[in-house]
Amino acid sequence: MDDPDCDSTWEEDEEDAEDAEDEDGEAAGARDADAGDEDEDEESEQPRAARPSSLQSRMTGSRNWRATRDMCRYRHNYPDLVERDCNGDTPNLSFYRNEIRFLPNGCFIEDILQNWTDNYDLLEDNHSYIQWLFPLREPGVNWHAKPLTLREVEVFKSSQEIQERLVRAYELMLGFYGIRLEDRGTGTVGRAQNYQKRFQNLNWRSHNNLRITRILKSLGELGLEHFQAPLVRFFLEETLVRRELPGVRQSALDYFMFAVRCRHQRRQLVHFAWEHFRPRCKFVWGPQDKLRRFKPSSLPHPLEGSRKVEEEGSPRDPDHESPSETPGPSPAGPAEDELARSQGLQKPPGLAASSPPSSPLRPVFAGAVGRAAFLSLVPSKAFSE
Repeated sequence: MDDPDCDSTWEEDEEDAEDAEDEDGEAAGARDADAGDEDEDEESEQPRAARPSSLQSRMTGSRNWRATRDMCRYRHNYPDLVERDCNGDTPNLSFYRNEIRFLPNGCFIEDILQNWTDNYDLLEDNHSYIQWLFPLREPGVNWHAKPLTLREVEVFKSSQEIQERLVRAYELMLGFYGIRLEDRGTGTVGRAQNYQKRFQNLNWRSHNNLRITRILKSLGELGLEHFQAPLVRFFLEETLVRRELPGVRQSALDYFMFAVRCRHQRRQLVHFAWEHFRPRCKFVWGPQDKLRRFKPSSLPHPLEGSRKVEEEGSPRDPDHESPSETPGPSPAGPAEDELARSQGLQKPPGLAASSPPSSPLRPVFAGAVGRAAFLSLVPSKAFSE
């Protein structure tokens, strides 16, 4: 970690001090275990054709500090941001109230939520809707979409109608990526029936990494923080454990993990990534000494949702029992907006047509029937730093 001031994930607190007392014996054993990782062939992790370019690679000891600063700034609520003078104009609210169309050349949000489901070509090729579906306080590449104001944020959080549409938009986007929201209360997600084709699109269309980062940020801004960590955990499992999404791996490490505003959840995710990253000695997204002594809470079995899909009769993936070695594209990594501009793209969202009966405003970490809730303990500094 070259610049710890850019990442508040491992700032010391009382809990850290208590854990440090138990460090000596455990850390020594962990270091011995790590020593064996150094002899592993890192290049065997990905097929040659799937390896990221030198510009985007952060796998050999160099962390994307531009991404780190960007995500830290987001988690600290943009301390240097001067809010625009909107003169009472609230375009993001008007769009979510179904009063105006998104710009340019767009439609009403209810048209998207009802008619764009499963229209994957439209969701892939249209690059104007994502910043309207998942607004942020920072400007993006679509100058027609205005940054969120603090006034809008408060209304988004307090309006049941808007929260419901936001969850439906999230479900639509998940479906586009081959994922389904299994529980609105816990945020648990799993593979959708058609995940194989949708994963292929994710691997080869790297601009979707920008969209996912935007979605995660927007969820944290607009009162749906409990959706963040389960989605990030899903991507870490698919990239580091199953290796089904090599095209997403770099963004999951550089961006997705650090969009989670709950510090303790973020530590859990970084620790999970560290456990499954090889060679572990080259993991640069957290301090090795603290990762060795960190005690994660019990987590649900990896890819529980994926097993459920199989039980319901979906076609069995021939590679299901072993990591996929299918080459993928270079993952997206550095500054998102710059990459989007260079490709002529914009950050896109996904939408779902129907909404489950349960309320999106159920308490965070409400128990899910039949499984342990994801990261079930609620930290003292849950959603702010």
